[in-house]
Amino acid sequence: MSGAERIILYVPGLKPKPPADVHRFNLLRCLSASLLRTNPRVAEELAAQPDCLRIVSWPHLFYPEPSDAGPDEPGLQRLLALEGPEQRDIEEARHWHKSMLRLTYLVCDAFPMLIDWVADPALKASLHDSLRYLRNEEGIATRIRSLVKDAIVDACAQGKRVLLIAHSMGSVVSWDVLWELSRQDEHPLRIDTFMTLASPLGLNFMRHRLLNLRASGAARYPDNIRRWHNLAAVGDLTALQRRFAVDYRRMLDLGLVSEIRDEVELHNYFRGPTGLNVHKCYAYMINSRVADGVADWWQGN
Repeated sequence: MSGAERIILYVPGLKPKPPADVHRFNLLRCLSASLLRTNPRVAEELAAQPDCLRIVSWPHLFYPEPSDAGPDEPGLQRLLALEGPEQRDIEEARHWHKSMLRLTYLVCDAFPMLIDWVADPALKASLHDSLRYLRNEEGIATRIRSLVKDAIVDACAQGKRVLLIAHSMGSVVSWDVLWELSRQDEHPLRIDTFMTLASPLGLNFMRHRLLNLRASGAARYPDNIRRWHNLAAVGDLTALQRRFAVDYRRMLDLGLVSEIRDEVELHNYFRGPTGLNVHKCYAYMINSRVADGVADWWQGN
């Protein structure tokens, strides 16, 4: 299959992002570097068809200004220079402090009334932004979903095999769009692979606020995903409930998806201005397990 018949759509998460062309360039740098290490043939084919990676940029609807890419550059250079995490990255991601924060966040997810009492400022800020989308404040969610929907429909209308990669809150947006396309619009398109990175789709906080909340039976789930590949890193506090083959088992039982595969012990090693950030999009895109998943899809597996 030629590269022209494939398309990778990338849906980012919350927080301001660099201008879309800069963000896409950095994502491609990371993915290409990882593929060179793990699957040089696919790396070469991707290099010949770089336009097959398209970013569906939406944070500009959420935030007034893009972020400055400059502070990320030293961390990006480190990612590109190393073939994997250093021991200090692994130890820090597994530190007891991270485990305690994870437990706190899980308690907040189970008992939302405790958020104001025990959540730290970072969690409160993240929830605030998430709720702007989930409540569709001033129609923001509708506008965001329209961007993602148009990109998916356009790719499928061209007969492309689509790999939809969604990072963090981008996976929530993508899920809503896929459900809306299949259950409300009754569109016949089908995504070849849905790859979620650092997804919060397992959290009660999210699952109780998705568009499919009031649906039942098979209609509760999208029916336009061939397979779902979910990846999460050790120490990532956004992807707390991460076993989607368990949480979304009903999709498998109903035959709505052929496979849900979880890989939830990734070791990410991006270090930015504030230190280790295992949640960073670049950290996922350069991870060998993500590259392996992209290569599997690229080769038609």
